[in-house]
Amino acid sequence: MSETTLRPSASSDEPIDATVVCLLNFLAPNMTAVCQSWSAKTRHLIVLVSVAMEGNRAWLAQDGGLDLRVQRTWTRTRMDHHPGGYSDVNYVHMPLDTIAQLRRARPDVVVSSELGLRSILSDIYCTGSGWFGLRRRRCQLVIAVSTSPWIEASRSSFLRRLQRRMLLRRADAVTYHGPECRDWLVELGVPEDMLYPFNYAADPTKIHTGPIESICSDQSLSLRIVTVGQLIPRKGVREGLDELVNVARRMPHLNIHWSILGDGPLMSSLRETPLPENLHVDFRGNVNSSEIREAYRKHEMMFFPTRGDEWGLVVDEAMHSGLVVVGNDRAQAVVTLVHDDVNGYLYQPGDSSTLQSAIERYTSRSCDERLKMRIAVRESVSGRTPEAAAQQITDLVAKLKLN
Repeated sequence: MSETTLRPSASSDEPIDATVVCLLNFLAPNMTAVCQSWSAKTRHLIVLVSVAMEGNRAWLAQDGGLDLRVQRTWTRTRMDHHPGGYSDVNYVHMPLDTIAQLRRARPDVVVSSELGLRSILSDIYCTGSGWFGLRRRRCQLVIAVSTSPWIEASRSSFLRRLQRRMLLRRADAVTYHGPECRDWLVELGVPEDMLYPFNYAADPTKIHTGPIESICSDQSLSLRIVTVGQLIPRKGVREGLDELVNVARRMPHLNIHWSILGDGPLMSSLRETPLPENLHVDFRGNVNSSEIREAYRKHEMMFFPTRGDEWGLVVDEAMHSGLVVVGNDRAQAVVTLVHDDVNGYLYQPGDSSTLQSAIERYTSRSCDERLKMRIAVRESVSGRTPEAAAQQITDLVAKLKLN
């Protein structure tokens, strides 16, 4: 499948002569790092967020030294019921002052995330900058899409798809964050020469960057596993625990130590689950970035049992930290980054025998082989950095400005 490529800007040391406005739901820690690098490559980057932070996030709202502006927003909370059998809270933000904010900023390029009201209003502003077709548009519109066909299974009404098709046709460029997202956009009718990659990048404050240390012993068979995420139905920790209990019972010779970092409504029921003697579960609750970083240093495997993630940034964090990831195809990060038995393992949700196979294949390796695999894991994602993602969007802005 062909992919649009961009040549790097002539001088990476010289900022692009453009005012760019990036519109987001909120500024997540990983996006803070991307925007900081992006801002250094751009004359003026303005970040408009619908809310300072969403209510179900444990992160602190910070501006990261950026020109960050919180919009006047009406937010509706709804419960999405996915055909995969789980329900998830979704915040629908309607940033009402988008056009007024853009008029004040007078951007050359608008980068608007998602396919809702903020992008519709951004399109109206950019179209108006060309007197609605009477002259060349002064402002170019980039729509940044982050989704997957699995996630969209609960949002597939005819009218919604029609609205999205019409909106995407009006963009000057569309970005995607992974191959499944790209395929979904092509299926919606976006021409391939309008598609550009804009990768997710892990929050560098959560990555263990020091030497990867061997934490296994050839004399005693044990495995230290970590999971990071909210304890909500969509993240699949309930199902993951049941499957790991089955694996532990079938592998009584293996001592499994599983650390779960995160909190949520499922915590109490998870704590009450009967465990076999060789499975030890440590519920850590919500932790800060340094504690996540330390947990990555002390474990060798990340278990990611999600039931649905448009990406799954903890996969990036773990791989950068040198952890082997065991995950499934419900997360685009796993499908994109993990190569079975090379830098991680794939398993089938609901089939604990496939999880057992992944663990057996890994623990059958010697300690030296396990360490070499973990070093290879880190190398496999070395190019996925906030700076690289910022360069992708900077090069796209430069191309639109040039054209």
